[in-house]
Amino acid sequence: MYLYKSNNWEVIFGDWSQSFIGYCIITCSKESLSDLTDEEWIELGKLEKELERVCKKLFGATMFNFSCLMNNAYRDKEKPHVHFHFMPRYKDKVYIFNKKYIDKHFGYNFWKWDLNKIKKQKDIFNKEEKKEIYNMMKKEFKY
Repeated sequence: MYLYKSNNWEVIFGDWSQSFIGYCIITCSKESLSDLTDEEWIELGKLEKELERVCKKLFGATMFNFSCLMNNAYRDKEKPHVHFHFMPRYKDKVYIFNKKYIDKHFGYNFWKWDLNKIKKQKDIFNKEEKKEIYNMMKKEFKY
């Protein structure tokens, strides 16, 4: 589900998981960060800034984790491509769709507990709710 698409970048809404409300991937076809042009870096910065604005306005996000790891491609012997994980983080509870969302590891690395089924951040949203989060973000996204 695309929030944005240009010749350089795609912003993909993470409809497979909203364990962090507003989670997206910003991706391009380049294999390495050093392959990015100045124009691509500038556009990336504008996209990240717009995603922050949208998530603060709609959901009250406190801060953001923005990471480019690219480990899995090398581990899995796939062709790497530059992509960033955009993870809004929430100090306070968020009430949405009559549900209480808690970022239970706020202030810590978002993947520290990812492999632990008990401590893992939970995705509490169903398919329809994720679609509505996407629609809210798509409507607000102005870049």
